[in-house]
Amino acid sequence: MKIAILTFDGFNEIDSFVALAMLNRMKPQGWQAFITSPTETLTSMNGVTIERQKPLSFAAEADAMLVGSGVKTRDVAADDGLLAQIRLDPERQLIGAQ
Repeated sequence: MKIAILTFDGFNEIDSFVALAMLNRMKPQGWQAFITSPTETLTSMNGVTIERQKPLSFAAEADAMLVGSGVKTRDVAADDGLLAQIRLDPERQLIGAQ
């Protein structure tokens, strides 16, 4: 199972990093989770800068998608251009949010 952890600038480290660590404990069973973002680098709400593992387009091919939260969640939700890039298929994908 391929899992996209959607992570945006201003993200909450606990949401993204704990989910990544816990889900990747299932690698022996074939699960793979990835920090997925529209930008190559992003900075958390506490100033931690990271590089994404997969581009936002990966969300369309993932078997599951988990949307994290952060201090800019409302900005993300109001960005029609960004939201249009997120391709969901609820008949095929598991979709969750934190």
